[in-house]
Amino acid sequence: MRLFAVSLACSAYMTAERAEGQDVSVWSGAYTAAQANRGKAVYAKHCSRCHGDDLSEPRGYPLAGERFMDHWEAHTLGHLFRRIRDSMPPGDAASLADSDKRDVVAYLLQQNGFPAGSAELAPDDDVLATVEITRRIGPGPLKTGALVRVAGCLAQLREHDWELTGAREPTRTTLDAAPASGDQRSDPIAGTRTVRLLNAFPSPAAHVGHTMQAIGFLVKDSSGDAVNVVSLRMLAPTCAR
Repeated sequence: MRLFAVSLACSAYMTAERAEGQDVSVWSGAYTAAQANRGKAVYAKHCSRCHGDDLSEPRGYPLAGERFMDHWEAHTLGHLFRRIRDSMPPGDAASLADSDKRDVVAYLLQQNGFPAGSAELAPDDDVLATVEITRRIGPGPLKTGALVRVAGCLAQLREHDWELTGAREPTRTTLDAAPASGDQRSDPIAGTRTVRLLNAFPSPAAHVGHTMQAIGFLVKDSSGDAVNVVSLRMLAPTCAR
């Protein structure tokens, strides 16, 4: 009964904070120190063999430090928990209870320097989905491989070469982020960037001259920014001028 009351209190706190228009992030105190201590024991028994005692292995997906933030920035605790819940331990995800996996998430937050709070991580996925993983000093620099969203006017260079002109700076996003609400359509001041689109399929030829939003993986090179397209959708049938 006490755990249920604490969970309700956490959910109510997060909901109220969101209703007041305040940002809810990992800097708000999303877990407790006691929960992180439980998570440390679970991690040592079930996770450290693959991820290392210091959370730095494997090299491709470290669980702490700058590369953790490079991967998870702009995601939510809902994303992080679902990844752990649905795929860890590899090949035997059902061997650990969801509560143990939430405790592991709390331990990861502690080891990444995010502060503890007065309530444990909520068992409600919808609440976890409101808590964003951010840096204290604001977004970090975008690097090659970051999942980004960018909008601009679609132009064709050659048969299979496309670009967005008048685009703003790409911003971090997630694959399940809410669609942009015509951000360039309603702003008379367009951006100044040109961003190449890679592997746009099917052909977006019918949308030349439309304001389009691309989501994909950023590629930074000497030719300028490009986006390896995952999705491309129309925001408006005209372009901002």
